[in-house]
Amino acid sequence: MKNRNALAVCALIGICFLLTGSEYISWWLYGLPRFFGDTAVDLLSEGAGYLFQVAGLLLFAFFVKKKAEKALDKKIFACLLLLDAAFTSLSMFAFSVFSCVLFGMAMNLLHGAIAGYYLTRLAQHVPQQSCGMVFGLAYAFGSVGSWLLSLLFGVSFLASPYIIPIYVLLSVLVLWIDVKEIPVITEDDETADAFHFSQTILPLAGIVVILLSLTKGLGFYFPVSDQISGNVSALFARAFYAFGLILAGHINDQNRKYGAICCLCALVFPFISFAFIQEASIQVFLWIMAYVFFGFFSVYRAVTFVDFAKKKQSLLWLAGFGLMYGRIGDALSAFGGVLLGNSSVCLILITALLFVLTILLFFRFYNRTYASAMPPEKNMETLLYDFEENYHLSAREIEVFQLIISGRSNSEIAADLYIADSTVKFHVKNILKKAECSNRTELIAKFKKES
Repeated sequence: MKNRNALAVCALIGICFLLTGSEYISWWLYGLPRFFGDTAVDLLSEGAGYLFQVAGLLLFAFFVKKKAEKALDKKIFACLLLLDAAFTSLSMFAFSVFSCVLFGMAMNLLHGAIAGYYLTRLAQHVPQQSCGMVFGLAYAFGSVGSWLLSLLFGVSFLASPYIIPIYVLLSVLVLWIDVKEIPVITEDDETADAFHFSQTILPLAGIVVILLSLTKGLGFYFPVSDQISGNVSALFARAFYAFGLILAGHINDQNRKYGAICCLCALVFPFISFAFIQEASIQVFLWIMAYVFFGFFSVYRAVTFVDFAKKKQSLLWLAGFGLMYGRIGDALSAFGGVLLGNSSVCLILITALLFVLTILLFFRFYNRTYASAMPPEKNMETLLYDFEENYHLSAREIEVFQLIISGRSNSEIAADLYIADSTVKFHVKNILKKAECSNRTELIAKFKKES
């Protein structure tokens, strides 16, 4: 990730996920159990809580569709973080059942909106060939971060009042990172893709992601899962999940098709584990591998809709829909798992049928997006990246070069980057020297020729 924007967005997503993930764990493991039993906790956290996250994602997407510039304003984001910190504190230390549930649902609603914000930033500011790794690294950082907080300060730390200043500090850090963001060139380019696209494919993509999440989630309710959970804790499993996220990010950026296939592989592990129900060591190994492959699922569902959002500026509001559809499937699996939990045979049979349906629809989606796609033309982001790599431009020279290509004058570049005109002239001189051009016109012509 040599692109400065990619690093900034990676840090933004990583700290946001660490913040919201830790807050969710605090409410799920320590807030709700003060008033409810295990079944009710599952229904409220993974069922109703995820549906409120869906609502938050939908509301933010609607805001982006209507007023994108306003929705992505840092003041709006700051308000979301402030409200999130307030509702998280109230939900953790609520004195009644009603307030614990009410403030917890408000927190989940805000988590959905925050996720919509950073996924939109991912679509808007990160080159397509880096989206998988940026997202994978960021989510891996958030997953391991929650685990390390519990490991370093004790499991009860996430339920103590001392965690609140940590959440406030993370919120401030997120805002600081976002402020440091640099401008990039965006364009409406329907050929800027790694696969074939038409808006008619969006419903199919949504159904596939819901089924993937639903089938995956029901697998956690298999009889073998209770036996394994004693050996593989939820927090420790996040370390394996983090490894899968990074691996998935790399593979998806190399080839979305391979990422899609690995995503589908995550669904088979509960069935294989059930087949080896008498072999405890094999079950644990398979469950660990399942968490690794679940990383592929998380990355793939996100980057698929981020890719859609990058097609045109008018589709930017779709960036969070991968996570949104995933959360719908997660919520359905929570309700289904509780409903079918007392009948293992029905649970396994229904999950198997859903697995077959998922495979059929998945490969229909796969064929329509990847197998039938023509070799894509390079998009503007890729062309800029290649040019910058060929002539070894520095981070600041990359910023200046992008603005030169967009047609800005030296004074406009200085205003955009908050630097002096003399500094801009210095960078322009270096760029021309490295590209072996005598003036800006020749530089732009050379860029177009090499493109």
